[in-house]
Amino acid sequence: MADSDGPTDAPALPEIIERVDSRSPTLTLYNVDTDDVVLADIQSYFDVQSVTLRRATTDDARPRNFVVLHDGDQFLGAAGLKHLYSVIRPDSELLDVSNPEEIEYPDLLRKITQNLFTNYGRRRMTVASREIEEYAYRNGGAVHAGFQELSNFRTQYRLYGSLADAGVETHLYGAPDWQIPTDAHALHEYDDDEITGSWFVVLDGDDEDKRALLAEERRENEFFGFWTFDASIVDTILARLDAYPATTPSAL
Repeated sequence: MADSDGPTDAPALPEIIERVDSRSPTLTLYNVDTDDVVLADIQSYFDVQSVTLRRATTDDARPRNFVVLHDGDQFLGAAGLKHLYSVIRPDSELLDVSNPEEIEYPDLLRKITQNLFTNYGRRRMTVASREIEEYAYRNGGAVHAGFQELSNFRTQYRLYGSLADAGVETHLYGAPDWQIPTDAHALHEYDDDEITGSWFVVLDGDDEDKRALLAEERRENEFFGFWTFDASIVDTILARLDAYPATTPSAL
């Protein structure tokens, strides 16, 4: 089990989380006539994010069941409630996706470009990771993904195989508790607390393509962190990951 190369100029991953500012857009649900269970699930999803949720009705009560994301008076995006709910519900359709072509991540959620969250479980972290994985599949780049322990990669094996087949450079981080049966990925095998206590998916590429999800497991299966499309923050995360070079480079 490898040790990291030591300190770098970049702050440790938990420190990066602490330094990120929260942004607070508002999500307005218009003309909603869905059942209480759906509304409760939506409320639960956004309660642990820095997103304000409210309901409203248009003058003619049309169209039914749509949502608008805005920052003050600035319009950010809109979506049908049904599509949004299919992704954020507890049994999200994105949880078991193994083919990147099948990922349909709502554009509205992409408009939340920097967002802190608390008390995310593993299922919700998986759904949040899908945006970056799908974007990488369609646009290329290098994905750095932290699985805490490499055995957690088992459920993502086919998905990340498709990313590698599409030409995405894939780097996997975690404690070496499972031998990954392929040389398609660069492995960063470390059992440092910083790696085993963090979940991250980071896309490196051109500035307009960079994005990252970074979280710290503060209690068992409870993650605190953020996602961002800010290239400078992504670069800070990547600089920190330089302290954990590949222990087994990809053969591709």
